[in-house]
Amino acid sequence: MTPAISVFDRLCLALAWLSGLIAFFVMSVTFIGVVMRYGLRSPLMGGFEMIEIGMGLMVFTAVPLMIRRRSNITVTILVDRFPPALLRATGFIADMTGAVLMGFIAWRVWLQGERLLRYNEVTMELRVPKGLIAQGMSVLLVVAALAFLLCAVEAFMRNRPATSDHPGSL
Repeated sequence: MTPAISVFDRLCLALAWLSGLIAFFVMSVTFIGVVMRYGLRSPLMGGFEMIEIGMGLMVFTAVPLMIRRRSNITVTILVDRFPPALLRATGFIADMTGAVLMGFIAWRVWLQGERLLRYNEVTMELRVPKGLIAQGMSVLLVVAALAFLLCAVEAFMRNRPATSDHPGSL
């Protein structure tokens, strides 16, 4: 594993830890909101928006590590019967498709974020700029696209024949 891949994998792990922290935050806001609403008869201002934003960020921060660890859902009806070479080829194609799709979605979300910023769209209660949220998610989608791309490169490198240390041998 090269140092760059190791750094990227640590970034993905750090994002997953951030996802856990966001989940804890969302859980805490939910608990506090319920206690304030039913115990103190006063709802938590902006609680719904904090949960809404947190849920989106929680998903997007967890995706890169899920991709790198191959934890995504796979349907294996036919794949279990593939020969190893075809299995590696389909893995490469699937990872490249994932990278392209994530990149495309990141680009479109970024443009939507620019539009939201241009029109000064903000959330109702907390006044958080919606465009910044969208562009943050776009950056996280780029990290996910890079994770797919790295997986595709690794799958491609596994397709290459192994080289031997012995001169003259194939």
